[in-house]
Amino acid sequence: MSQYFAQEDLLLLKGKYASLARKYQSTTTYVKMIAEGKRQLNTRLAKRIYKDIQECINLFTPLSEEELQNLKGK
Repeated sequence: MSQYFAQEDLLLLKGKYASLARKYQSTTTYVKMIAEGKRQLNTRLAKRIYKDIQECINLFTPLSEEELQNLKGK
């Protein structure tokens, strides 16, 4: 089994599986299995959930000092 996301990314997702499951009328277990790489991305639903997981990770990942400085400079 390959893991799609790093352990740090999975920690960011903690508590957000239920929201994604509600959005797709699925179960939290199914969403968590996709995030952990225990479920293949061979259906449209799995691919859409995976895409939303990626977006959640991007949204909740803290900015680095360099990125913060770039934002302040603009």
